[in-house]
Amino acid sequence: MQVFKAMLKVMRKRLPSAMIYIIVFVVISIIVTNASTKDNKFEVTKLDICVFDEDDTPESRALIDFIGKSNDIDEIENDRDTIIDSLYYKRVNYALIIKKGYAERLAAGDTADLFGSYHIDENYSVVYMGQLLNEYTTSVKAYLTMGRTLDEAISSAEEALSQNTEVDMLRVDKGGSSHFSVDFAGYFQYMPYILIAAVFTVVCQVLVTMNNKDIRYRTNCSCIAPSKYTFQMFMGSAVFVLAVWLLLIVIGAILNKEMYTGRAWYAVLNSFIFSVVVTAISVFISSFEPKENVLNLITQVLSIGMSFLCGIFIPMEVLSDRVLAVARFLPAYWYVRANNMIADIEPFNRSSVIQCLLIEAGFAVMLILLTLLVRKLKYSGSAIVTTAKKVAVN
Repeated sequence: MQVFKAMLKVMRKRLPSAMIYIIVFVVISIIVTNASTKDNKFEVTKLDICVFDEDDTPESRALIDFIGKSNDIDEIENDRDTIIDSLYYKRVNYALIIKKGYAERLAAGDTADLFGSYHIDENYSVVYMGQLLNEYTTSVKAYLTMGRTLDEAISSAEEALSQNTEVDMLRVDKGGSSHFSVDFAGYFQYMPYILIAAVFTVVCQVLVTMNNKDIRYRTNCSCIAPSKYTFQMFMGSAVFVLAVWLLLIVIGAILNKEMYTGRAWYAVLNSFIFSVVVTAISVFISSFEPKENVLNLITQVLSIGMSFLCGIFIPMEVLSDRVLAVARFLPAYWYVRANNMIADIEPFNRSSVIQCLLIEAGFAVMLILLTLLVRKLKYSGSAIVTTAKKVAVN
């Protein structure tokens, strides 16, 4: 097991590079988990609003007082450039103009074109203020229709619109009794990216080093058969990947105490099979002896590419049919699809989940066979003899 031991020694030196990805992933997971466990209370967001009252009547001032109860009223100079600058630099969110004749038209029940405004674009503050003003004037008009005076209608409208209801934001996990919460599903959702990035950073670099021409020629001259050499390379890679996977699983168990119950077992099995696939991919790529800069490029393309195409970073329901059709040829697609069914993002079907797991395993088997074929063609004794003859002839 000389090759196996040598790989572990080299991997120890590369371990800090992988730990960066793992630590960042764990820290983000802890932050998200802690945030989700807090009681979620709904709070109305206050806007910074400036109001220019061209009507200057008790009715218009009553409107300003009403707006000020739920928002912050700021005073700025009534100059277009000043207003635009304030909006651009976010000193105010919305500039409201109460047009002249507001009180008269409101008393007559005319609620159209009572206001003007300045705003940068159609954002939340614009929609919110438009809805607030519409509710206020519509309520006043309704009370006027009921026969009340303008002052009484304004008071009644303010009282009705000032009613507050306590709202608690509740989260419902679709998994029901599956003990596979939304947060935990998200933890497994992003695990493939971390596995690919961390494993490729260490395993591929080590394997490329081990496949160095001088080292390979010396190994082929030894008593170690090429098949045993390849087997030990797989074993060394598998041990490292297994260690990374176990670390992530243990951390997941700490973050979610119900990890080993219900459908969570499927998620654990799903992540294990994908880790085997990642091992197979890393050994297969390293067989072509890419240079370090090329290897870094391959790592980024595979990790980020599969994350975007297969639904890791972007939900599958958002992706187009063409993108998903291409993603079917990538193992991460089947991982995410299984994870979605386990979390009930898609309807849970045990046979479909098992089918996804088997397809992932099929990718691993195919890559292992291709790796054996490539290594037999490139690193066999006959290949070295052929190379030596060519050198001798030259």
